[in-house]
Amino acid sequence: MPFRSDAASGPALFAPPDPLERFQAIYAALVAQGSWLSDKVALRLAAASLITLTGEPALLASATHRRDAELRVRLGWLTSVAPSLRVLLAAQMVKYADDSEAFADEVERVREMFRAIHLRNGHAYEALAVLVLRRLQRGQPIEQTQVLRLRDIYEAMKRHHWFLTGPEDFPVCAMLVGRPGTPAEIGAGTDALYRALHDRADLWRGDSLQTAANMLYLTGVEPPVLVERFATILAGFREAGTRIGQEQYDELAILCFLARPTATIVATVTAYRERLRPAIPWLTRTDALNLAASLAFIEIAGQDPDALGPLADVKLLLDMQAIVAARAASATA
Repeated sequence: MPFRSDAASGPALFAPPDPLERFQAIYAALVAQGSWLSDKVALRLAAASLITLTGEPALLASATHRRDAELRVRLGWLTSVAPSLRVLLAAQMVKYADDSEAFADEVERVREMFRAIHLRNGHAYEALAVLVLRRLQRGQPIEQTQVLRLRDIYEAMKRHHWFLTGPEDFPVCAMLVGRPGTPAEIGAGTDALYRALHDRADLWRGDSLQTAANMLYLTGVEPPVLVERFATILAGFREAGTRIGQEQYDELAILCFLARPTATIVATVTAYRERLRPAIPWLTRTDALNLAASLAFIEIAGQDPDALGPLADVKLLLDMQAIVAARAASATA
């Protein structure tokens, strides 16, 4: 994985006995301490990201809202970081005991570096890319060589899919900065996965498929093995009666990281989705599957302490990108 918490200074992560129960407690605390105008979807994702952090739910919620208030002052309208995304960033500050002022300083500094090398303005996606690079650096200043490598990976992807690749891919390019290989090799590798997923799993071409391919490339596993695993998990969900659309491609890609039998993964996700229906009756079908996958992810990844933190970070980053995309589409409409 491209970024991991430092064992000496990273967060005290744990897998709770019942991730859903832990989620409900943290979510309730976030809602109780927030404004009635708070975005409940964002608070739900923030709660999911904090499940693996030790501490009382009320204290985690208050720390998140405090950092959110600090980021509100620093990440003004010029950065296009909407409140719904900002609270997720605040949760990450809490999770990694990061300083919101230092993070905001780094966003401003790296944005200038992006402009200096002629990367187009990515607005909120730049803040997400900084979040990833900051994990790579374990909180130390982001280096010019990393920013240049991010740009070169981005350009390599554009050479294969110029019509699909855009600023929304900055965060995943930041993740790929930590992978071995030249930018050209990474661009070719992600494209190979894109084509193989389309051919073997019969997936629709487009942004969702590109995101899934980029995520799978992070595993470092050979494309034929990854594609077969993806196709097997997809078939498992369909056999269980779960409809999988383009908006779930990234969910399935992340589930491929889990070294467990397909039947175990599908059964765990399905069980959480069934429990969520009475617990949160207003969840949409897509949101229910997303949250169920997050909870199942924590339960299964929790059996591998070294994987729990970084894998959960990748999952949350996808959720962050989804919020940015959804809010952008809503504003355009």
